[in-house]
Amino acid sequence: MSIKSKCRTGGVVALGVLLLGGAVTGFEIDTIRIGGPVDEANQAIGDLQADILPPPAYIIEPYLEATLLVQNPASLADRGPRLKRLETDFRASLARWKASGIEQGLKGQLVDRAGGPADAFWQELDQTTLPAIRRGDRPAMQASYARLTALYTAHRQAIDALVEDVATAKSQVAAFSLSKLHGTLAILAVLGLILAAMMAGGIFYILRRVLGPVGGTADAMRRMADGDLTLTLDGGGRADEIGTMVSAVEVFRGAALAQVANVEKQELVVRELAAALDELGHGNIAHRVGDTLPIEYQGLARSFNASMDRLAQTLARVAQSAGHVKTGAGEVRSASDDLSQRTEQQAASLEETAAAMDEITTGVRATAGGANRANAIVAAARKDTEQSGDVVRRAVDAMGAIERSSSEISEIIGVIDGIAFQTNLLALNAGVEAARAGDAGKGFAVVASEVRALAQRSADAAKDVKDRIQASTTQVGMGVDLVSETGRSLETIFKRIAEISTLVSDIAASAEQQATGLQQVNTAVAEMDGTTQQNAAMVEQATAAARQLAAEADVLAREVAQFRLGHDAAQRGGHHAMVEMRRSGPRLALAS
Repeated sequence: MSIKSKCRTGGVVALGVLLLGGAVTGFEIDTIRIGGPVDEANQAIGDLQADILPPPAYIIEPYLEATLLVQNPASLADRGPRLKRLETDFRASLARWKASGIEQGLKGQLVDRAGGPADAFWQELDQTTLPAIRRGDRPAMQASYARLTALYTAHRQAIDALVEDVATAKSQVAAFSLSKLHGTLAILAVLGLILAAMMAGGIFYILRRVLGPVGGTADAMRRMADGDLTLTLDGGGRADEIGTMVSAVEVFRGAALAQVANVEKQELVVRELAAALDELGHGNIAHRVGDTLPIEYQGLARSFNASMDRLAQTLARVAQSAGHVKTGAGEVRSASDDLSQRTEQQAASLEETAAAMDEITTGVRATAGGANRANAIVAAARKDTEQSGDVVRRAVDAMGAIERSSSEISEIIGVIDGIAFQTNLLALNAGVEAARAGDAGKGFAVVASEVRALAQRSADAAKDVKDRIQASTTQVGMGVDLVSETGRSLETIFKRIAEISTLVSDIAASAEQQATGLQQVNTAVAEMDGTTQQNAAMVEQATAAARQLAAEADVLAREVAQFRLGHDAAQRGGHHAMVEMRRSGPRLALAS
């Protein structure tokens, strides 16, 4: 849908919505106007509330309470607080209406004509009636009640007159509101018609003065987009947005014409550069862009030619550098081969050294194990020697005990020998006495002779035993000496074994330390072997890289040879390459 159709449709829809809104607004205003349905419903609710609840400004309820209180004074406790609340509500209502903005005549009737009797009613009730009820003074109550009735009647007459005046004022306000409402509706209707006419005029103006020129401008822009730049535009002299838009389109048309001219120049430049790049693609570095380009693109031609000069020089230097790289790669490859051979020989030597160190480590560990076992055997021998020493000491003690026992036996034998000697003397004396006795003493002499013979044998036996004990004591003494000498020898052997045990322990510890050190040396040799193997692999990689570098240098030289370089550029490139070689040429030195 075009903009014109959209505006036309939108204007019709807006007008319809405006009319519909006016109708709905009129209907709603009629609904809420005074005398309308809403006002009537509100009035009915207010009337119902007025019929149900006694108004605070009307003292009919206080008068009813006073009447019931006079009839039943005993209900003062219940009705007294209610009367107090009704009086408070009355005075608050009277003060509210007095401060309100109602018409002064109605306010005067309510405050003065109706409020005066009501105020007197409350004064009579508070100052006379209630005190009389509290005192139980029936005559005073009746007299005060009569005055209350008169005041209530005057108040009611004023209220009735006020109600009529309020109804009259309400009718006047309703009539005034209705007239205002009708006037407002008439004004709204006139404004709606004016607005509708303005919208119709605006739509016509937009269709005629806006959308028409906009459509023409859009058609012109579409033709310009198709390449037609010879058209002319209307409305360029207008002072509104349409004129501004037409002027902008004219600017676009001028820019498009200038762009067409620039495109033609650019096409010429593109053709020249395409030809130069085509020559470059065929390897002709000597081709240059001529002076046929437009003046604004001469800088591009100079930049292109300068770039080609630098490219030619660079390629010449690359060719020279490729030759040097090839030579250096050959040297690196030769040195790497030599280094690889020496590294392999070193790796083999390290491998043999590692094997020898491993055998030495195994032998040292075996020696350490033998030393540990010898230490254990020496410790066992030391223990056995200690036990032998204990046995010898016990043997020495036993020999001493035997020697002491022999001495004691010798003493006992001496005693026995003495007893035998004395017995022999007694037997000799008995024989002498028996000889003196004659025949009577013959038997006693025989006994004495036998006793003497027995004593002699006892003495001989004791002497023999004594001789044997002395010989045994001598042998025991010699045994004690020999056992003591054996103990001393065992003590010396024990000390020597202890020294041997210490030496064997030191030998075992030293062997362990040597085994540990040899293991570390073996590990270091193994690491050196691994490092040498890695170095050999790296040398192989370096050799392969040198071969690859030489091959790449050959490829680079062949690639550069495909370009046709100018003679001057080749000479300049060679000169620069030699300078660079003298400045930073590689220096290869491999340590043998």
